[in-house]
Amino acid sequence: MDMKQAEQLYRLMFTNMREALAILHLDVRYPDAHPLVIEMNPAAVKLCRCKSFNFDNCLVTDCFPGWFEADRFRDSCHRLSAFGGSLELGEVSRDHSFYRIRIFALTDNHIGMVISDCTRYREEEAEIAGLTSRLEKDAAAMDRRVAERTAQLEEINEELDSFAFSVSHDLRAPIRAMQAFAEILLDDELQTATERNAYLLRIKTAAHGMDRLIQDLLAYSRVSRQEITLEPVSLDQVVRAAAQQLEFAAGGKAYRLEIASDLPTVIGHPTVLVQVVLNLMTNGIKFVPNGVVPLLQIWTDEAHEYCRLYVQDNGIGIPPQHQERIFKIFERLHSMESYPGTGVGLAIVRRAVQRLGGRIGLESKEGEGSRFWIELRRAE
Repeated sequence: MDMKQAEQLYRLMFTNMREALAILHLDVRYPDAHPLVIEMNPAAVKLCRCKSFNFDNCLVTDCFPGWFEADRFRDSCHRLSAFGGSLELGEVSRDHSFYRIRIFALTDNHIGMVISDCTRYREEEAEIAGLTSRLEKDAAAMDRRVAERTAQLEEINEELDSFAFSVSHDLRAPIRAMQAFAEILLDDELQTATERNAYLLRIKTAAHGMDRLIQDLLAYSRVSRQEITLEPVSLDQVVRAAAQQLEFAAGGKAYRLEIASDLPTVIGHPTVLVQVVLNLMTNGIKFVPNGVVPLLQIWTDEAHEYCRLYVQDNGIGIPPQHQERIFKIFERLHSMESYPGTGVGLAIVRRAVQRLGGRIGLESKEGEGSRFWIELRRAE
């Protein structure tokens, strides 16, 4: 290949390169001299913004305004002219595109400059970053669901253990009592009418207790399994409905009830919420010292997107070490003789509030009453 043919080939390559190429001249006699553009290929001309472009007379910073810091670019060119080599100048963003720039020494007073369009690379990089971020969020959400599901399964296992104990103890106790008193009635023919009535009354009481426990278990099962559609629910209507049912549940027991006015609307389920409030009210009038008239106070407190409904009583209170335990199924803090109950009521309340997407809590001091709260999302 002769020199002429080689020059033609190099010229064709220079002209048809997709990368923008420019040849710069630098007067190395003057350290303050800025490099001048003496040639550009068509790709570089497309990027040039010099209105009066003229080879040999245009500063690089005029052709590519804002792409470089003039003095730093000049110093870099002088160093390359003196010591040779190449230098990456990083990326520049212009008109929604990204360009990567490299300069290198050609001769003692000539610098080559290559400008590569890396927009597609940056878009792919951004796309990969977005996909990675989405995967990380999905993985974090999956971890949370696994943790929540694990916690639910552990809770269910604990409930199954408690249920097995209750079935073997609480349900069998009244059955054994009924069986024993029935055998006495059958075997002892010399009983008086008063004695027979007393035994029959004990059988009836045992049957009633067993029925109450079964009813509570069914209620717990219903609130755990029933399909719940959330909707705006007026707490005013919920509390009034629960108050009406409390009159029957109290069985004639005296109590005082104070309800704040203008209770807000929350996201919930009306039937489930009435049961929740009724259970808290029933608890409030049950666990009071002898001779004390129960006092229930109900109000709400709103903060941001949530609303808390408080049910406060003047009962016997709950020691701190038992305040989490009372929400577990079949947990009773007192004997059946002092405060009858199945130990299912508050478990129903907690499960119901969880099904409504809310939270439940308790503030209490032994001997000073309790303040239960449920937190639900506001409707507005």
